Amino acid sequence: MPYNDYIIIVLCLLGIGFVGFYIFKLKPSKKTDIKELYSEGLDMMINGLQKSAYNNFKKIVEIDSEHIKAYLRLGQVLRESGNPKKALKIHKGLIIRQNLTSYDLLELHKNIALDYFEIGKVNLAIEEALKILKIDKKNMWAISKLMKFYMHLNDWSKASSYLEKFQKINNSVNNRKLGLFIIQEGRGLQNENKFDLARRKFEKALSIDPDLSASYYFIAETYSRESEKYFQLSENTDDKESDIYKENINKALDSLSKAIPMWIKYSNSKPKQSWMVIHLLKDALFALDRYDELEHVLKDIIEKDKNNSEVIATLADMYAHKGDLQNAIEIVDSGIKNDSDSLIIKLIRLKLLTLNGEQNISKGLDDLIHFLVTDEGYHKYKNTPPDEDIVWVHENSHESHS
Repeated sequence: MPYNDYIIIVLCLLGIGFVGFYIFKLKPSKKTDIKELYSEGLDMMINGLQKSAYNNFKKIVEIDSEHIKAYLRLGQVLRESGNPKKALKIHKGLIIRQNLTSYDLLELHKNIALDYFEIGKVNLAIEEALKILKIDKKNMWAISKLMKFYMHLNDWSKASSYLEKFQKINNSVNNRKLGLFIIQEGRGLQNENKFDLARRKFEKALSIDPDLSASYYFIAETYSRESEKYFQLSENTDDKESDIYKENINKALDSLSKAIPMWIKYSNSKPKQSWMVIHLLKDALFALDRYDELEHVLKDIIEKDKNNSEVIATLADMYAHKGDLQNAIEIVDSGIKNDSDSLIIKLIRLKLLTLNGEQNISKGLDDLIHFLVTDEGYHKYKNTPPDEDIVWVHENSHESHS
């Protein structure tokens, strides 16, 4: 063979070797491409670059249709971008695949549950979370989500149950939170006019956390509503001399009397938040002509919180109601010395000074004082915000749900 032919053969072999080396050693493999795309996609999600993340995960599934994690992330990006229906379609398409690992199944059920929740199909979200517990009965994610889902449905009994499971498995105790959940159970019963059952729930919450003063507030509310119900029944009775009328009046007054000690307990335990109940307490004791008891309660609160302008104003108003204007003005003047900036005390003083003259001014001031005493914005300004537990209960009570 001629020498030149040898050279050509050697060069060809070297060329083939170089190409092979490039293909197998230097050129990035498809596997490396996917790994990098996936890692970049995760970084993009963290940085809020949802569209770019979507493109990365879409490229991955186009390269490898068996890449379950990429499909999961693709659906997650869609859901978090406001397209839960598209996300659900992707995730449900995966669930029917064969050879899914236990991890894949768990992640799919998690994502499908979140998809359903975002769509508003909460009961279907619950079904998916329950499927997770069939695979892993102590799965903390599923337990915490079931708690959240039942909260959304206002099913506080089941929400409480999952909260207890969560705390037991996590070896943690949060009596206040559990107590608040049970208060929500009671609120549901109260809204159905099942006042006795509601009170049992509020009392149970108090037994779980004796410092949960909101329980007193809601126990009183059941008695107050019960009283209103009986008063309304008496108003609807034509014969005001009948036994039915008298019975309803007596029941109304009895229920109102039972609310009073609960309001007092609340005021004593939370003097800074006493404004949340003091007007209710005043109206109830006024209605029952129990002025001396009201005086005692108000003075007890002032003893604990000398600058409590709302209670000082209420005490002065009580004296005025009894006709003791001189004592009322003295109380107000003493309050002004302690808190010269108190608008409520200044207004009540103006009202007292006009009681013997301009009655219209007195009525207008009454309305303004009531507004200030009960207005949350004013009390935030005064650094006496509402009871955070009571606020939480109201904010997490859903009147309607999906």
